Amino acid sequence: MWVPLDVDVNALLSRWRWWASGCVGCIGVLKDWLVDAVAATLVQKGASLTEEILTKTMPHPARRLSLEMEARAGEHKVALHESESAKQFQALLKKLAQAATGKTAPTPGTPEAFHADEVVEPASATLPLPQVAPNPTHPRVGQRAPERDPVGETSAFSVRETTRCSFAEVIEVTSSQMEETGVSRFECPTCLAVREIKPKGGRVKFPSHPKRLTTTPNQGARWVKREIAWKPFDS
Repeated sequence: MWVPLDVDVNALLSRWRWWASGCVGCIGVLKDWLVDAVAATLVQKGASLTEEILTKTMPHPARRLSLEMEARAGEHKVALHESESAKQFQALLKKLAQAATGKTAPTPGTPEAFHADEVVEPASATLPLPQVAPNPTHPRVGQRAPERDPVGETSAFSVRETTRCSFAEVIEVTSSQMEETGVSRFECPTCLAVREIKPKGGRVKFPSHPKRLTTTPNQGARWVKREIAWKPFDS
């Protein structure tokens, strides 16, 4: 790290134990320490980085104690985890070796148990892959949840259902009006599909139908809904 001040590097390096004690052996803490010392020197309009300034800006003993305790706790946890993992791995290898040879576990203290500890057959080909549970994630609002889509006939049926038009209602046109105009074709007000409709039981109902996917203008005489009323239209 470059320091924009006059520094007696040799004198400071000779006290490397003091530096290590002040930063608890952490390079990040050392960097912050030096930044604070340089900032304090510049505020005082000093021209050199002195031991006095470094002593004043050294991390507080309570913070150094906390960092040291955290580091030791982490090292202890890692060592304990490695020891337990090694024991479990050796036990697994023994079980696999016994299963391969068809022998049961020897009694502790016997010569068979002594030799079983020394003989370990390669088991990398038979070891199961570890199952790692993914970290839970929170999807964004409106995002589809991961799931399998149905395939085959079910999927085709679903596609057909989603492409059907929602309009299938009774039309307020009488059979006498249709006979008078001579027009029996009706245009869907939702998707503009045209259907030939015959009155049933004295009423005219637009049948269920798939959505019209083309944009070509309809031609010919037909009933068209304008605002709230159906009127004959010819184009």
